[in-house]
Amino acid sequence: MKGYVTLRDIAEKSGVSVNSVSRALKDRDDIGDDTKARIKRIAEELGYIPHATASNLRSGTSKSIGVIVTRIDNAFFSRILQGVSDCISERDYTVLTISSNENVEAERSAIKLLTSYRVSGMLIMPASDLKSDLDYELIQVPHIEIVRPSRDNSGIYFVSNSRRSGELAAEYLVSLGKKKLAYLGFSMPVSCNRERMKGYSAKIRKLDLNFDGQSVRNCDATCESAFAAMVRWIDEGFDADGLFVYNDAMAFGALRAFADANIRVPEEVSVVGHDDIEVAMSFIPRLTTIQVPKYRLGLDSAHALLELIESGQEQPHPKRVVYEPELVIRET
Repeated sequence: MKGYVTLRDIAEKSGVSVNSVSRALKDRDDIGDDTKARIKRIAEELGYIPHATASNLRSGTSKSIGVIVTRIDNAFFSRILQGVSDCISERDYTVLTISSNENVEAERSAIKLLTSYRVSGMLIMPASDLKSDLDYELIQVPHIEIVRPSRDNSGIYFVSNSRRSGELAAEYLVSLGKKKLAYLGFSMPVSCNRERMKGYSAKIRKLDLNFDGQSVRNCDATCESAFAAMVRWIDEGFDADGLFVYNDAMAFGALRAFADANIRVPEEVSVVGHDDIEVAMSFIPRLTTIQVPKYRLGLDSAHALLELIESGQEQPHPKRVVYEPELVIRET
């Protein structure tokens, strides 16, 4: 099988030295214009593409950005990553994406791996808030936290206002006349779940309704886990007419469980999801959800990271960017 075209291949066909090919492709002035043009033409004909890794080794860095997310199969991240990609591709950077699967040790390994590739900077969604001796401030390249901040962040992060998300869900369900509200949350100790729960429960109590531990269940943040958790909850006596769910994927699982149990949505129970992933608007019934600006979060955080990289700042000034969520009313 044919391998990659090298400078030696171009040199042999051009009848010049490898050094001359290298200098011609770098557009150096000490190579005649005719020779330079001929070498470039031959390189193009052979399909030559510069060896980025070799260039990185010479410079000690690479024009690449590392992105660490918690679940690479979560549709929530596709729009964030699209925003990141659109931003950095305009500046000729590439993206290396790794999933930590909500595991702090996997996150540590991912950071080390990206550092070994000499990425220019990192966007990191911290793994679940488990006790870890990982010190984000000791990461040797510019980095920004996204979606949720680490516990002791003193640098830069881009997040959405999760507490406000919970308030919006409670306000909407109560406005529909719902009196018994419940929450299906994420079982891992993450700030997004904690803040949504705080905003939701505080608003419910402020509206003079009861909300206690019997109104909350937690499971893994997937459609399958939410379906199983909701089936169990229904079998054990689910007694609520309004349900806020940690994310849209879990909301889909809850809706399936309600359908199987012949519980009508929204007549008997109204459901509000979170994230507004693309399929939410085409799911049957179309999901009412809390929207966060996923694309903008990716675009803005990547832009800030590139500014940090290219400014050469060793100690960035603290910056907190918090996006406000919006309620998207559909059919549930």
